Amino acid sequence: MTEKEPSRYTEGAMILPAIVARRACRSFKPDAVPPQLIEELIKAAQFAPTAHNRRSVECIVVTDQKTKQAIHDALVPQDFVAQAPVIIVPVSDTKIASKPREDLSLATENIWLQATHLQLGCVWKHVHDEKELQKIRSLLNIPEHCLVINVIPIGFPAEMPPPHTDAEFDTKRIHNEQW
Repeated sequence: MTEKEPSRYTEGAMILPAIVARRACRSFKPDAVPPQLIEELIKAAQFAPTAHNRRSVECIVVTDQKTKQAIHDALVPQDFVAQAPVIIVPVSDTKIASKPREDLSLATENIWLQATHLQLGCVWKHVHDEKELQKIRSLLNIPEHCLVINVIPIGFPAEMPPPHTDAEFDTKRIHNEQW
């Protein structure tokens, strides 16, 4: 690719439609998510910006039902966690990252936007405290120096909230120059 050729990742329509359509999905069809779509989600995570471009985020892909159930049991239980066909667990190596929480948040948002684009549903399932973090580390063999702030249940939506509308856009929340 020469400097004048656009990247295949920058071609296409505005991203705003994916942002507007991005909603939390907590109800999934049992259909498996094809590996090529999972790879697209991981690409989105890897292309997320990271502090000082340290690229500290890696992902664990979980499809085994027993492991998904164990993740469900390790966190504040919500049935959609175990019911999702796949769970992606973003992990940041704190020996590399200067801002691991921020890096993980950006990677998660990229996964979510790409999932929306691929007509997949997903949701941020928070790891609430050190106890839950230790359970997830132990379950997935994650080293102590790595951080997990959430898991992302993903699948084809059984039902999905409608996209946001322009009526939800509030110009009163825009402050020019100062509060």
